[in-house]
Amino acid sequence: MAYKLGIDTGGTFTDLVLFDEGKKNVSMTKVLSTPSNLTQGILTGVRKITELCGITPEDISFLIHGTTVATNAILEHKGAKTALLITEGFKDVLSIVRQDRPLMYDFFAQRPEALVPRHLRFEVKERVLYDGTVLHPLDESQAREIALQLRKENVEAVAICLLHSYVNATHEKKLKEILMEFIPDLKISISCEIVPEIREYERMSTTILNSYVHPVMEKYIMLLAEELKKLGFREELHVMQSNGGIMTKKMAAEKCINTALSGPAAGVVGGVYLAKLAGSDHVITVDMGGTSFDICLAYQEKFALSNQSEIGGHAIKVPMIDIHTIGAGGGSIGWIDPGGGLRVGPQSAGAKPGPACYGFGGEEPTVTDANLVLGRINPEYYLGGKMKVDIEKSIKAIKEKIADPLGLTVEEAAEGITRVVNVGMVKGIRYISIEKGYDPREFTMVSFGGAGSLHALEMAEDLQILKVIVPLIPGATSAWGLLMSDFRHDFTRTYFRRVGELDLAHLNMVYYQMETEALSKMKEEKVAGKDTFLVRTAKVRYFGQGYEIEVVLPGGEITPAALAQVQQSFHQAHEDCYGYQLPEAETALVNIGVSAIGKLPRPELATYPIQYPDASQAVKRRRRVFMHGDYKKAIIYDRYQLEPGNVFFGPAIVEQSDTTTLIWEGQKCEVDRYKNLIIYTGTGGVAQ
Repeated sequence: MAYKLGIDTGGTFTDLVLFDEGKKNVSMTKVLSTPSNLTQGILTGVRKITELCGITPEDISFLIHGTTVATNAILEHKGAKTALLITEGFKDVLSIVRQDRPLMYDFFAQRPEALVPRHLRFEVKERVLYDGTVLHPLDESQAREIALQLRKENVEAVAICLLHSYVNATHEKKLKEILMEFIPDLKISISCEIVPEIREYERMSTTILNSYVHPVMEKYIMLLAEELKKLGFREELHVMQSNGGIMTKKMAAEKCINTALSGPAAGVVGGVYLAKLAGSDHVITVDMGGTSFDICLAYQEKFALSNQSEIGGHAIKVPMIDIHTIGAGGGSIGWIDPGGGLRVGPQSAGAKPGPACYGFGGEEPTVTDANLVLGRINPEYYLGGKMKVDIEKSIKAIKEKIADPLGLTVEEAAEGITRVVNVGMVKGIRYISIEKGYDPREFTMVSFGGAGSLHALEMAEDLQILKVIVPLIPGATSAWGLLMSDFRHDFTRTYFRRVGELDLAHLNMVYYQMETEALSKMKEEKVAGKDTFLVRTAKVRYFGQGYEIEVVLPGGEITPAALAQVQQSFHQAHEDCYGYQLPEAETALVNIGVSAIGKLPRPELATYPIQYPDASQAVKRRRRVFMHGDYKKAIIYDRYQLEPGNVFFGPAIVEQSDTTTLIWEGQKCEVDRYKNLIIYTGTGGVAQ
């Protein structure tokens, strides 16, 4: 019997999903994350789920992990002591950054502190021109002196980012070789291997980030793999990437910056797949956990990849699923600003001390406390009754910190907290949809995360989204999404040419070289050639523009006809993005890329026969729930007793161990053949 295990570590909980390939059965469990030592929480979860399913770690044939270690190290400034080697004269690029301001109208806005202090930035005597010509050779004697200084400073990691190394990396590679001679255990990242593209600051920042988290990530990954092996695991540990693909632990340790936002990326993959099973190809996924709210839009089942992002104000230029994240989660704290206004987040109580109701010492009112006070969460069934929560502590926190200062009842203050957090989340959804030219009424919302289903239906009504899908295990959909992912590696390089002046023979040769490298990487990942697929891309712009749009190239030899097709695709993409196109204008290639995708067999979910619409067998009781300013009697359903074909109407609450789903008055819920909840808001959206 074969089993696959996905482990997603979040700020509050660690989720584990086990898929039984024989029975096509999914089991899940949640344990509290252990921020001081994340490995301990994972090991606790592994022991718990294997015991629950009556198996041993030896029975697990595939193991994948989504982690926030790299992201947290950056956000909390807990990375390694890092130095930067840069071309002479460019020492302050890291401080100058770009001409834009973080907040245009805030005169006191400050950029985040650089991860490499100025005294650890070393200027190297060398110079390569934009076309790869060596103007000044590398001063190797000076490089050796720098190596001695690095050793004296006890530097743990080094980032090397020389001018125009994306076209000629000889000097970067030589520098790395020299440093390794002097300090063999030094963790070195060179920009030609991390992001060989133009735009000096972004390339430098990304290389620094990789170096900064390299020792931390490598230590974590290797320790986790060792501890799992002690438990009896025999299979390789795999790690989720931000681009929606997976890689082995060795790759994750070397290119650790590619693991940033790996958990949210897995949630998107899982959410889009489940929506497809339900017949929806335009999807907005919303993932509300303990500390953050992650949103992604997928049009025709395809989610956008972004090559330009930020973590903690630091630029990052690696392919990532375009996820918009705001500070809103079950642990988000409600507070009153100096003007007397009620605010929620972005501060979070996290796992420790957690919401006031956890009883771990937290005294601030959170979104979870508010939902508990409003009767939306059952205090006797939190985490399936395995975790006790104290509603009296929630009432006390909300009364003292919110209700009394604002002259409200406890219920009014609690509902105010939920409404305020919803407004922020709706604003985030509008940002990734309406502000980018998509009508949310044409999309289906897939809601997951431990807190998502308590808020999704109200947000959907505000956005006039007709259909909301709540997966079978919404609290662990990111962990489930890990099992739905394929191997993926993206390779890019700058290839700046006017399209009219392209040497197609040379362009074909460069693509062939990149594809050879991609296939070699997949071979390292032990992916069979028959399961590997290559996708060519190019970033194109009108000559003279500052930014470009990515288009997909056809496979095979690039001929004049194929090139014309690429240009036509670019013109259409430009119109889609900006509302116009210039067919007569000259175009230029900027970057070219190859994505290698290693297909893995996806778990096939069991389907169930559609039963009768009557859902009375799942009714647990009725409960008073505060909704829209008043108490209403809501029917409480047991998620595990609902059968495919069951239909019921709100106001209702569906309880399960990993989340609670709140269905408002006038909304209709159906259970599909995969046991997903399909809820119709009746707001006039376009059903898919």
